[in-house]
Amino acid sequence: MNMPNVNVRRGDTGFTDRDLMQVILDEHKLSISSLAKGAIEAASPDLRRQIMSSLDTDLKHQKEIWDLMNRKGWYQPAMAQPQDVSRVQNFVSTMQQHV
Repeated sequence: MNMPNVNVRRGDTGFTDRDLMQVILDEHKLSISSLAKGAIEAASPDLRRQIMSSLDTDLKHQKEIWDLMNRKGWYQPAMAQPQDVSRVQNFVSTMQQHV
């Protein structure tokens, strides 16, 4: 992400709504990653449940942010090819069978 120019004298940060939404999305991604790691490492079942609850909330927020950005045309990922989707689905299915 290109950071906007900052003009401190005028108080104009140069941040657009898109820039701010990208920062919020990035922060949610970081939080989700940290919470997932915390849930994996938590020895206490109560702590793990609490972390998982926070993780679920952040995942829902991230999806809402992503949906808004996508609707506005600010976040448009490349579409995966059908064969790539099938390959990933098969991989996930295989991994689930081994767990």
